[in-house]
Amino acid sequence: MKKSGARRSSWWIVLVVVAVMAVSAFYVGTLRLSEIPDRAIGHSPPAPEAGVVRDKSIEYVVTGPEGSSARVSYIEPGGRVVEDKVSVPWRVVLRTRELTTSVGVLTQSSGRGAVSCAVRVNGFERVRRAGSGADGSTVANCLVPVA
Repeated sequence: MKKSGARRSSWWIVLVVVAVMAVSAFYVGTLRLSEIPDRAIGHSPPAPEAGVVRDKSIEYVVTGPEGSSARVSYIEPGGRVVEDKVSVPWRVVLRTRELTTSVGVLTQSSGRGAVSCAVRVNGFERVRRAGSGADGSTVANCLVPVA
């Protein structure tokens, strides 16, 4: 009979352990499902502003033998591509207020002589390329992905 008395007295330990685990599971579940504010994110100061957007000058230049003709394709602010047949030397200046923009000019000359292109942003030359090609066609590509 002593054995049955020992068993009865050990049941309360199992019940206490189960009750503690149930209360713990309920408490952890309540915490995980609640909206706990993150002080590192919630109370951080606002990000600084980018500042005043200034005018940006984009200049495309195509050089080659004086008076020869070339086909040019260039990117306007906003991403529109403009194609034109021009007389060399050729130059165009565009203005934009965009924070960043892609700029580039592609020129192709058929005939004698070399052709080159350059891109200047706010007066600073960002890229200059001399043309290369065969069969009387010369191509130069000046691209600035982010200006």
